[in-house]
Amino acid sequence: MALPLRIEAGDDVFVDDSEGIVGHVRRANIRDVFIYIDERGDFTLPRDAVKSAGNSQIVLFCKKLPIRMRAVIGHLHGEPYDWDAH
Repeated sequence: MALPLRIEAGDDVFVDDSEGIVGHVRRANIRDVFIYIDERGDFTLPRDAVKSAGNSQIVLFCKKLPIRMRAVIGHLHGEPYDWDAH
């Protein structure tokens, strides 16, 4: 049995198809991860949306994110969101 991913408040959040930080972990429990995206708000994700965790950062599976969250992430740096790529 695999050990659960260690996710802590303050960890940087990345998405597996992007290089930049998209947010920070507010908190995590056994089922969910609570993420804050600057000026965009809070998002609650199931832990299975986390691809990897370590070194004070987590990486999310883009394809497991809600559409609204994907759209927000796509607009973080003023770039249009590529709906066809995801």
